[in-house]
This record gives sequence, structure tokens and C-alpha cells, in this order.
Amino acid sequence: MNASLAIAHDEQPDQIDAAPRVPAEQSPIAGLVRAMRGRWLWTAAAAVTLGAGFATLGALSGVKLYDSQAILRIYPQEANILYRTGDDSVLKTFDSFVKAETSYVASHPVMERATLGLKELFPVLAADMSADDLTGSIEIKRNDSLIVLTTKSREAEFAPAKLEAVIAAYLDLKAETEAKRSAVRLGELQDREAELAARQAEIRQRTLAVGGEFGIDALTKAHVEKVAQIDALAARRGEVEATLVSLRAAKGMSSADMADEEILRATLLDHGLADLNYDRAKREAELSTLQIRYRADSAPIRNKLAEIAVIDQAMADRREQIKVLGQTGALTDTSKADPQASVDEIAALLEKVTKQLEATRIEARELNGKRAELAALQEEAVDVRALLDDTRKALEIIRLEAGRALPGYSVVMSPPSHSDDPSEDSTKMNAAAGLGGGMALALFLALGLGMTSGRVRYSDTLTRHSHLVPVLRVLRKDQPDAPEADSLRNALQLQPLRAPRLVGATRVIAITRPDSGTADALALGLAQSFARAHVRTLLIDADLTAPGLTARLAMTEVPGWREVLTGQAAAPQVFPPFGALTVLPAGLAEDVHAGSIGIGAIRAALGRLGLGVDLVILNVGSLRDNPAADLLISAADLAVAEVRPGDRQSAVAARVAHLDSLPRQGAVFAFTGTKAGDPGLMP
Repeated sequence: MNASLAIAHDEQPDQIDAAPRVPAEQSPIAGLVRAMRGRWLWTAAAAVTLGAGFATLGALSGVKLYDSQAILRIYPQEANILYRTGDDSVLKTFDSFVKAETSYVASHPVMERATLGLKELFPVLAADMSADDLTGSIEIKRNDSLIVLTTKSREAEFAPAKLEAVIAAYLDLKAETEAKRSAVRLGELQDREAELAARQAEIRQRTLAVGGEFGIDALTKAHVEKVAQIDALAARRGEVEATLVSLRAAKGMSSADMADEEILRATLLDHGLADLNYDRAKREAELSTLQIRYRADSAPIRNKLAEIAVIDQAMADRREQIKVLGQTGALTDTSKADPQASVDEIAALLEKVTKQLEATRIEARELNGKRAELAALQEEAVDVRALLDDTRKALEIIRLEAGRALPGYSVVMSPPSHSDDPSEDSTKMNAAAGLGGGMALALFLALGLGMTSGRVRYSDTLTRHSHLVPVLRVLRKDQPDAPEADSLRNALQLQPLRAPRLVGATRVIAITRPDSGTADALALGLAQSFARAHVRTLLIDADLTAPGLTARLAMTEVPGWREVLTGQAAAPQVFPPFGALTVLPAGLAEDVHAGSIGIGAIRAALGRLGLGVDLVILNVGSLRDNPAADLLISAADLAVAEVRPGDRQSAVAARVAHLDSLPRQGAVFAFTGTKAGDPGLMP
């Protein structure tokens, strides 16, 4: 029987791979399909659930939008501006005005007033609406001279109400602005008119205060008369002064000499009278010229007549002086009178004439000042009157042409439209999108779990390690039944050897787990399979960390592996159903544990226990949890590593090198408890 287990190395084929080979994946699609294996059912359920949930949420979140449109048209104030061929400045001005009005419709003041109006009409819908929200919900476009306003709303009545509020706010603000602008201009001009009227009244009061009962013409005439009177008094004063000087210089002069002097003075006065007569003739000629150009009551003619009248008065004064001179000559006849008395009389006359001259000059100066002041007031009154007339004309223009101050005016061409049917209904679209999104999310989650999962799900996950530790068998159950155990047993017997074995030597197979857990069921099933094949088999529960196999066999009170390791005698127990199967439990010695075992003790114990049996199966346990697992495997000929779905790939990969190097004949994987559809299952 021992010879049946010892297959010579040179009698084995070069490569015997009992597990079916899995072809290498050649495309990403194959990798995605592989990641989705075994997940289709719950992915479909999740897709249905998530799709239905998202579709419901999409349908509930869908909205029906009602749209409304209004059109404003800007008409030009000037007709036929579109047909101008030469100068297009008017057209450019109107085009700029339309652009400005379009911007004004979308301005913050208009939207703010429209928002206030909407809050009064729709207190619930417009409770949290701001001017910026309203601006964002309305689309305003310009098309030539048209301003098109478009908006959408979830409520059929709210969409046109928004446009009506905006249009009303725009027209009201525009009218208020025009009224304010006109009021400002009117107020300025009216204030100016009142100021000019007050200045005009002040000028009149000052004119009355300066002229009194005389006007500028009367003052001019009086001033001219005073000037003539000054000339006459000055001449008379000069004559009297000359007479006085003569009397004082020649007190003994005869009356004949005095008579000669009077004759000389009379001659001078006569020459002066002749000069005045010449001046009068010249002014008469000028008066004739003025009468041709001006009316008879005009100021130049009146002035010229006043000058002629003054000259006439001067001529009359000269005649009176000649007459007086003759009388003076009689008075100054000193042939019989006292000379000193004549000198005193002439001196008194000189003083009198001098005083009259000074008084007359003062009066003339006052008249001249009043005349100059009245002339300035008259000029100022003319200027104020002109300004007042211009102001009143501007007031009339503003009152009559207030509506034509801008290049154009706005008119509602198309009021906001009302629609009973929604223009957009996103309920169905959102439901379809939710359904598709939920299904896609379920698929993506399944793909993500499949691509990122660190667990072993199928036997082909171990293919990457097959060059070191091949997958020997894929079993359906965690506790293999007889056919599966027999299949694994046959595969182990056909497993190629790395080195020749001695004929008749006891073969040691270690049953282990790369990840946490125990391989009790696999070890027991495999031992029973060999026993059924009439192979003398010894099953040793060498897992001292978790003696589950000993508990399963109800041998917890029997000496076993611990005692053998310490050199004591421990007899294996016969497994009742099979006479060829004996079991050595974990033992009772508490001072022997997994951390206190040495390789020498293990090899010595196996040497003693292997006598009289053909096969020793070691239940090693987990490579991760049992510290003595590596030592036990190193003492075995072959290691069978049981891998189950759900084991960590990192744990398996970390133990591959140990499984390959520690056993004398290497190691194999036994994939147990596989899912349906595993590519490693036998057909």
C-alpha cells in the first residue's frame, strides 16, 4: 500500500495540472465581466430599487414651467429718421437711446420696484424674492427698436405678473424721472424769473429814489442849463474880477479910460455872442439830420433841442451882460463919485458872483451824478428785462415741449402673454433620468466593489500564484462530501513530485489556511477519503491554538500531540467507521502550546508516529494565527492550503512564498465552498 503512494519522480509526466486552466484576460471588458460575476442578481435588485427610488424622486422634483412674453417698442420723436441718407447722427442717437432704455428696463431700481409690487400681489410666491432674483428670472433682449421680455415660472399666473410688474415699474419710473427733470428745470427757471423780477423792481425803486420827480431827460436838460449858467457866472466873475483889478491898479484913472475898458469888454462879449450864434447854427444843422433819422420824440432829438435851448439861453445871457456892462460903465464913472466906494462895490459883486458860481457848480455836479446813476440803472434795467424775457421764453418752451426732450418714447406693443399649458415639463424627464441614474449607480457600485474588493471570490483569483502554488481542486462545499474528498485525494496522489521519494517512506501532508480560520473539515474529510482507499492514515490535530478537530471528535480528555512532543507515550485513537484511520488529538499538557514547539521535537514526534502508517495528515490550522504552522509545514512533504470565498487576497499572497518553499514537495490550493459558476469547477 505504501508503494501505491510513492510514485517515482521519473515516472511522472513533466507537468500534471489537475485544475482547469483559466485563459488570461485579453480585454478590459473581460475584466469588468469577471468583476461582476456573482453580482448580477443583487445588482439587478439594487438597480430596480435605486432606479425606482430615484425615478420617484425625479418625478417629485420635476416642475412645470409656464412662460410669458411681452414686447416694448421705442418710437422716435423725429419722423422718418430711418430714411435719412446724408446725416445719420439722428439715427445713431435714437439707436443709443434704445440701448439705454433696454439697460434701464433691466436696472436695479426697476426690478426693485417690480419686486415690491409682486410681494403685494403674491405675498407667498414673492416672499423671499429679491431684485437680483427677479433680474435673473427675466430674459431681456433688444431687437432693433423692440425690447423683448421673456420669463418662466412654475405658476401660470405668476409669469405674466412678473412682466407686468416690470413694465409698470419701468413706465412709472420713466414718467417720474421726466416729471422730476421737468420740475427741476421749471423750478430753476421760475426761481430765476422771480429773482429777475425782484431785481427789476429794485431798479425801479432805485430810479425813483435817485431821480425823484425828474427823469433822465429832465436831469440832462437841467444839467446842461447848469453848465451854461456856470459858464455865464464864470464869465461874469472874470469880468468883475478884471474890473476890480483894473480899479485897484489905477485908482486915479479917468473916466475916459474906464469908458475905454467898458468898450473893450463889450467888444469881447459881442465876439462870444457871435461864437454862440455859430454853435447854434451848427446844432441846428445836426438837428435837421437827426429829424430825418429819428422820430420827433426820440432821445437824440430831445437832447439836441436841449443843447440848442442852452445855447439860446447863453446868447440871451451874453446880451444881458452887454446890457449890464453898459450900466456898469455908468456906475464906474468916477468923475464925480468916490473911487474907493466903487472898488468896494465891485469887490462885493465879485464875492457874490463867486458864491453863486460855487453853488451852481455843486448843483451841476449833483445833477451829473444823478444822470450817470440813472443811465447805469437804465442800462441794468434793459439787461434785466432781456434776461427776464429769455427766461419766460424758456419756461414756455419747457411747458410746451416737455414730452419731446428725449429722442423717443416707449409704448407697450405686446402685453404679457398668458399660457394655460406648460412650456416645459421636467417630471417625465427627471423620472427617466432618475431611473437610469439609479440603475447606473447600482451597476457602478457593483463594478466598484468588484474592482476594488480585496477578498477572494472565485478560484481564478488564485491563478496569479499558480506558478508557485497551483489550484489543485475546486470544491463546492466547505465540508467536502465523499466524492469531493475522493477527487482531492486522487489529485494529491497525481501531484508531480519535486524530488524523488524513498519507497516505503511515510508521506506527510499538512492541511492549513492562509487566512484566519481552521481547516478541520477538510483535514477530516481527506483523512476519511484515504482510509476508504485502504491507506493507513494518521490524522494529527496539530493546531494547538484552536483544537476544533479534537472537540469535533470528542477526544478532549485523551492524551495526544502535546504529550508526543514532550516525549511521552500517546496512542492514536481508532476512528470507528474506518479501521485504517487513526486520530491523534491535541492532547492534555497545558504547558505545551504553539509558541513552545521546536522543529526538532516536531520531526522526532512525526518520526515516531509515522511508524506503521502510510500517510500522516497534519491539521496545522491558520498560517496567520498559529505560530507553529510554518514549522509543521516545513516538516511535511506537501501542504494543502484551503482557500474559501471571502478570504483576503493580501493574506493569501503573503503566504504563497512560504507554502512554496517550506514543504519538501511544495504546496497546492484547495478552493472550497465555491459559488456556482466558478470557472474552476469540474464540468
